[in-house]
Amino acid sequence: MQHVVSQLITKKQELLGELKYHREKAKQTEEILKGIDLSIKVFDPKFDLESVKAKNLYQKKHYFRHGESHRLILDFFRRNPDPKTTTEITTELMKIKDLDYENQTLLENVQKSVLHTLKKQAKQNLIKFKQELGVNGLTWELEDF
Repeated sequence: MQHVVSQLITKKQELLGELKYHREKAKQTEEILKGIDLSIKVFDPKFDLESVKAKNLYQKKHYFRHGESHRLILDFFRRNPDPKTTTEITTELMKIKDLDYENQTLLENVQKSVLHTLKKQAKQNLIKFKQELGVNGLTWELEDF
């Protein structure tokens, strides 16, 4: 029982530290924004600062190291030469990478990366489309050599 409490206390300390860091970072960012606002007013005193809206921040997630998805897909097809859908390939790669393949949002994001790699491999004549957008999506297989 004491072990559980100790772990919870440790986790709370970590989260409090993270919260403190982000609050300080937010305070620094607000100070920078005030400086930018002042600079804008120097150059254009009539500019409406409230008209400036925030940009959406997008961070690309890298689920695979450089060249890793390429190798994993080819290894997967060597072990399972039958045609596979993009979703089947993605699910298998996610299992290999120990990612939650039941999380639909994560699956869709990883699938975009896998599909990009599959298309590159098709251009290199390593794999080919077996079936265009069928009921289960694109179907792929190894190219015959």
